[in-house]
Amino acid sequence: MSMVAGIDMGRILLDLSDDVIKRLDDLKHQRGLPRAELLREAVEEYLERQNQAKAAIANALGLWQGCEEDGVEFERALREEWE
Repeated sequence: MSMVAGIDMGRILLDLSDDVIKRLDDLKHQRGLPRAELLREAVEEYLERQNQAKAAIANALGLWQGCEEDGVEFERALREEWE
């Protein structure tokens, strides 16, 4: 385990295609950041999106719970509006 900016960090060996490495290097030069920092940002953003997607699904489950209206009848009524 190493320390970066006062934060304990583990290491991961990651195989990437030559194209991805080239694109990462291009971004590294544009942003003036090391590859490792760009990869940390990418992983953190990915994990955050996964958490948001999981929360959205959890919030949607049971949406009709406690509703007195039948979901199928509600859908039929909506479709009749389209005709």
